[in-house]
Parts: sequence; structure tokens; C-alpha cells
Amino acid sequence: MKFRYLLIVILMIFLANPSYARKIKVVTSTPDLKDMVENICGEDVVVESLMRGPENHHAVPLKPSFLVKLSRCDALVVNGLEYEHAFIPGALLAINKPNIQKGASHYIDTSKYIKPCEIPSKIDLGLGDLHPLGGSHIHIDPGNGILMCKVIYERMSGLYPEYAEKWKPQYENYVRQIYAEMQGLKEYVKGTEGLKIVFYHPGWTYLTDRFAWIKTSYVEQRSGIPPTPSHINHLIKIMRGESCTLMAIEVCYSLKIPKYVAKRVGNVKVIQIPHHAHALPGCDTYLTFIETLVKLIADAGREIMQNETGYPVRKQGE
Repeated sequence: MKFRYLLIVILMIFLANPSYARKIKVVTSTPDLKDMVENICGEDVVVESLMRGPENHHAVPLKPSFLVKLSRCDALVVNGLEYEHAFIPGALLAINKPNIQKGASHYIDTSKYIKPCEIPSKIDLGLGDLHPLGGSHIHIDPGNGILMCKVIYERMSGLYPEYAEKWKPQYENYVRQIYAEMQGLKEYVKGTEGLKIVFYHPGWTYLTDRFAWIKTSYVEQRSGIPPTPSHINHLIKIMRGESCTLMAIEVCYSLKIPKYVAKRVGNVKVIQIPHHAHALPGCDTYLTFIETLVKLIADAGREIMQNETGYPVRKQGE
């Protein structure tokens, strides 16, 4: 009899204390979102990312493992603005799980507070336009990262109110870390303001606006569509006319065309940059991804400016 009462007491403690409850299973579309959820919700969640990091998100294949993960999860967190068009919609159609379908209660779209950049004036899906709602690479700007975390905290706390009080200081601390990183990087890039950059894939205005750089053009003519010979020739003319001498190419794209363009233009530096956490060694978290991305571009910009002027462009504080 005593043993029976003991079991009842243990069960009551288990049910009353969320820390003893089953962990919440969360699936995210990207490793950046995985890191955000883990920092905000901590030990109360088990998080899996569908993307690994180095992939081109427009070409992520729909894997059977995605269906298994999504069918077992409690909540789905996505970038939004159709960022996951290649793999999330198809995966959701293939499983019978109403609460994580787009717009449903446990489908968390982190683009809620973002003002999209590069919204096309004319949409033609036949010509590409894989960003019909505007640039979907919202995570590349740490300011946007703060807004994405706000959505995650609000929605997860709404779904699991018993954890809201516990998650709030974790959320606030993580947002402070992102803000401090952003402010530190603004100091780091001083002296490179006005740096002109060509990226491969559209959507980088979020980053260039944040750090006072200039997005000169893109290797792709339209998002997701390989450049034509005429566009490549046009890009060469633009770079010459704008005196743009830096091409920052996402690691998921080949360097063949950028190197050809750089050779034709002359005196152009080509660097590879991460586009997600885990896209390059050392980018294991969202914060280290942002730091690596910004410093790679800033350091390349300083080298270019030094070569052009003959004088070193010092980092802030040196």
C-alpha cells in the first residue's frame, strides 16, 4: 500500500513540474533556426534541422528522413517568405499532420516582423523569381535574427505557456548576445563603408544595408536561374563601370563563372562566404556564422582598399 502511495506522489510531482515532462520535439528548416530555438528553449526541447548548412536551399532534395522527423515533431519552425519552397511544402503534403501545416497552430514562420527587401516589381515564375515575396535570406542580418527570435519566443510560449516564465530570461539573454555581436561587428567594419560587392544569389541587401556596404549586382540574373552569356557580359560592364572589385560567393555555388568574370574585369578579389551556420568550419552557431560572414567580407574589403590606395585600412581600435 505504501509503495502504491509513493508511486502516486511521484506521478503527481512529475505532472506538476514541467522539468520532468517529455521534451518538446522541434524541427527547423535550417541550422540557424535550430540554434535559436535551442538557446531560447534550452533543455526543454530536442531540435532537429532538415538542412545541414552547406546546401543551396533552392535545391534541397526531399528526403524520406524529413517525413519521419516532421511526422514525429511537436512544432515546425521555418524562415518564411518561401525560403523553404524546395522541400517543406512537398514534405508537409506527404504527411498527415494538420497542426504543422502552413498557417496552422504549430507552424512557426519567423519572417513575421521582417520587412522584405528586393521585392520583384514583376513576378514571372517561368523566368525564375524564386523570391516572389522578396529576399528570403532574412537570417543573414543579425538585426533580423533578433526579430526571428522574438517570433520563436512568442509562438513557443503561446503553445507551451507552462514554460514561458522559464524561457523569458533565456530569450532575453540570447537577444542581448546577438545585439552585442551586431554592435561589435559594426565597429569591426568601420573603414569599409561604401565597399562595393557582387554576390552570386539575390537577397543580400539585408546584409549590405546593415553594414553600410553597397550591393553592386548578382551573378544570377534572376534568383535560381543560372546566368546567361548576355547577363555575364552585362555584369562585367557593371563591375567595370562601378569599379567593383569584390565578389563574395556563397559556398554552395561554383566559382567557375565568378572567376571568369573576375579575370575579364581585372583586379577583382573572389572570396567564399557562408550562408548558414555549419556552411564553413568554425560556423557552428548562428553567432559564429554571422561573425565569420561579416569579418570575411570586411577583411577582403580592407585588403582591396589597401591595394588601391597604398595605405593600410586599419580595423577599429588598432
